Amino acid sequence: MGNLRHYIKGIRNGEVYFDEKFKFGFILHEVSLLHLLFAILFLCMGNKILGAYNVVVFIGYFSLDYLIKADKYKIALAIASTEVIAHSILTTLLVGLQTGFSLYCFSMIPCVFYLVLTWNVFKKKERASLIYSAIFTVVIGFCFVIAFFVKPLTPAPLPWQVVFSVLNIVMSIAAMAEFLILLDWDIMHKSEKMASLNTELDEKANIDPLTKLYNRRFMNQKLEEKLAELSREGNLFGIIMGDIDNFKHVNDTYGHDLGDVVLVEVGKALKKSTRDDDYVCRWGGEEFLILINGNKDITKGVAERMRSAVMEISVPAGNDNITITMTFGVTESITGFSIDKLVSIADENLYKGKQNGKNRVVSNDD
Repeated sequence: MGNLRHYIKGIRNGEVYFDEKFKFGFILHEVSLLHLLFAILFLCMGNKILGAYNVVVFIGYFSLDYLIKADKYKIALAIASTEVIAHSILTTLLVGLQTGFSLYCFSMIPCVFYLVLTWNVFKKKERASLIYSAIFTVVIGFCFVIAFFVKPLTPAPLPWQVVFSVLNIVMSIAAMAEFLILLDWDIMHKSEKMASLNTELDEKANIDPLTKLYNRRFMNQKLEEKLAELSREGNLFGIIMGDIDNFKHVNDTYGHDLGDVVLVEVGKALKKSTRDDDYVCRWGGEEFLILINGNKDITKGVAERMRSAVMEISVPAGNDNITITMTFGVTESITGFSIDKLVSIADENLYKGKQNGKNRVVSNDD
C-alpha cells in the first residue's frame, strides 16, 4: 500500500511520466470498453444493427494497438475521430439525437487539443487542433439538422432514452475531466523536468567538475553576499586560502592523473573539516579558498583542523604512498575592505607560510 501511495504521489507531482504510446493506448482501450458497453445495451434493447456495429468497433479499437506500436499516431487519431463521427451520425439516424451520442463530438475537442499539443508528431499543432475541432463542430450541427428533418428509423423507447442520455452525459463529462487531468500531469512533469534541468545547470555553473567543490564563480558571489551582510548586520566571517605543498613535484613525478586524485582527496578532507554553514571552493589549480562563518579564532581553528586532516591523506602510487601537506593563510573580514583585498591578505599570509617551512597556518597575528 505504501508503494502504491508513493507511485500515485509521483504521478500527481510530475515525477512519474507516461509516454505517448501508453497514454494514447490507454485512451483507446477506454473507448473500446465503452463501445462494448454500448453493444451490450443495444442488444438488450433489441437494436441488433447498433449492437453489431459496436462489437465491430470494440474489436477495431484494440487493433489500433498495431498503429500505436508503429508510431502511426496521426493515422490512429484520424481513424478514431472518424469512428466517433460515424457513431454520432448513425445513432442520431437510428435512435435519435436525444440519446446523447453526439455529445462525444464535444468531448473529442479537448481530447484532440490535448493529444495534438502534447505529441511531437504534429509540427503545425495549432492548425491541426483547429481543423479537428472545426470538423467535430460541423458534425454536431449536422446531427441537429438530421434530428430536425429526419425521424429516427428505430427510435429508442423512453426508458432507454433516459439510460443512454444519462450515461452519455456522464461519460462525456468524465472524458473531458480525464484530458484536463492528463494535461495537468504533463504540465507538472514538464515543471519537474525544468526544475531538475535548472538544478543541473546551477551545479554545472557553480561546481568544480573534478573535486565537486564550489568553483571560483560561486565563491565570489558568496563572498559579496557575506561582505554585504557584514556591512548591514556586522556578522564577521573568515577567509582561508590553502595551497597544496610541492604539488608540482607530484604532477611531475607521478603524472597529472594521480595529481587529480590528490586534488579530489584534499577536497574531501577540507570539506569534512568544515561545518555545514561554511563554504569550500577550488580557487584554481591546487589552491583552495574556504569561507568560514565566524571570527579569526574560529577561522584559524578550522584551518588547523584542515591542515591535520590533509596530513592524514595517503594516496597509493605504485609501490609508493604519497603523503600530502598544505599551507594555509587566514584573515578575518574587515569592514570597508573589498573582497579582492581580503583574499589578497589571506594569500599574503599563505605566502608567508610557504616561505617559513610550509605545512602551517598563518594569520595576521603571526
